[in-house]
Amino acid sequence: MDIARHIRKAVFCEEQGVSAEDEWDGKDHICEHFLIESGNTAVGTARVRPYGPSIYKVERVAVLKHLRSQGAGKAIMDYILNHLSNSGTIVLNAQAQVEEFYLRLGFAREGSVFEEAGITHVHMIWRQ
Repeated sequence: MDIARHIRKAVFCEEQGVSAEDEWDGKDHICEHFLIESGNTAVGTARVRPYGPSIYKVERVAVLKHLRSQGAGKAIMDYILNHLSNSGTIVLNAQAQVEEFYLRLGFAREGSVFEEAGITHVHMIWRQ
């Protein structure tokens, strides 16, 4: 968990300016956490939170900046989607700047853009 926190701090707090209060929302204890490694080094993380009856929300997807566009984000999302594929509905709030990434994974936008932690987001649902 310390490694995931380090990655999230680097990406969300330091790089994107998300406040510590927004990032450390007290929900980590109810989430399933994932790490992606390259060699023996953790390069990305994500968490999945139960969001309702048979609904799971993918959150805090983060890959270290200098290692992006090398497949780590897709790999961790593919793993999570496979892991949850028979569990129910999968949703997420994507930063608008990476909406296309999630569209390529089979997600569809639902609703309008909104702001969360000072960043524009879109709500998305996985369409398998």
